[in-house]
Amino acid sequence: MPDSPYRYFRVDPDAYTALTDHVDSSRGYPNETTERGLQLFEDLLHEEDGWGLIAIDVWRFTEDDDAIIADAVEAGTVEELDVEVYRAKRDAIIDPPLPEPEPEPDWPDWLDGLETVPLP
Repeated sequence: MPDSPYRYFRVDPDAYTALTDHVDSSRGYPNETTERGLQLFEDLLHEEDGWGLIAIDVWRFTEDDDAIIADAVEAGTVEELDVEVYRAKRDAIIDPPLPEPEPEPDWPDWLDGLETVPLP
């Protein structure tokens, strides 16, 4: 199987702001053709803990970007995910599993077969 054309990340909202600032300043964004280098955090998929998921084209990364990402990973504010983990997390957000059904009440045996009588 060929390597993925993307790198996959799980990112803390505050760290994402710093990363987008780095990308924009290192590439001279905004300019006449490009407003920003990365999408807004609110446009990412979000996990219940508030972290966002993003897939970024591999070709977009510079050596400087790799160093910034490595620092964020070391700080615990970014996690680089493999494609299977990313897809599982993405799918759980897009199509969350149904909640477990409520268990049937454990009625005592002597209640079996009794009729219910409406109250007046």
